[in-house]
Amino acid sequence: MVTFLALIAAVLAGTGDFFGGKATKKTNVVSVLAISHFLGLIIILVIAPLMAEEFKTDDFFLGALASSFGLCGLTLLYRGLAKGPMAIVAPITAVACATLPVIWGLLSGEKLSTQQTVGVFIGLLAIFLVSWTPGERAAIKGSLILEALIAGLAFGAFFIVIDGTSETTAPWPVVGSRVFSVVAIFLFVIIGRKKIKPERNSTPYIIGAGFFDTLANVVLLAALNKGLLSLVSVLASFYPAVTVLLARFFLKEMMLKSQIIGLLLGLISIALLAVS
Repeated sequence: MVTFLALIAAVLAGTGDFFGGKATKKTNVVSVLAISHFLGLIIILVIAPLMAEEFKTDDFFLGALASSFGLCGLTLLYRGLAKGPMAIVAPITAVACATLPVIWGLLSGEKLSTQQTVGVFIGLLAIFLVSWTPGERAAIKGSLILEALIAGLAFGAFFIVIDGTSETTAPWPVVGSRVFSVVAIFLFVIIGRKKIKPERNSTPYIIGAGFFDTLANVVLLAALNKGLLSLVSVLASFYPAVTVLLARFFLKEMMLKSQIIGLLLGLISIALLAVS
């Protein structure tokens, strides 16, 4: 069940990234983030009272704290993608995102079988290969690599913090996360006098990004509440594979050999990690 939930979270997150990527090609990033996160807040506010068994202030604010790490990672990721090649930024960020929760989980006393340990390492390699796009040439500054690494660690910190919430309060921590992100983004918009009105043909993609990303966080929280952080974090980090597959089928983008190998290794990793 935990494996299923973590993989569903990856599918939803990868789909959200696909819609978000399409949206940012048609309008500015700020409008995509502002509108999609606001829409996500509305969705989760409707869902939360129907799902949660109780409300705890501590868990609500843990969700807000997790969101602070998530926004930090997102900011650094976009900076990195704007300054340097995706071939460097994406794989470093994706692997760091998956690795930090694994280390944290093991240091916190989580026990993995030999088979699951092998699955984790194969999964990290698969995530790298799926995210990697070789062939780009650019002078890579150390600061770019550092930003990509910090972005991934920030995303990993999101996993760790949100994992500390109670199962009975889910999905209220996601509400806290969305409240923080919406307030932070709109303060940035107001102070920086940024334009958030989207281009007309981008609206469906922004809605898709907000919808799938919010559901991904809800399902991810359910998986973390039921399973080991070290396993869920790797499985949920397969989201780039979903984005790549969607781009292949709907945009007719070619898949590289390394990405195909990464997908096959991902299947092997999933099989190994699914062992109870």
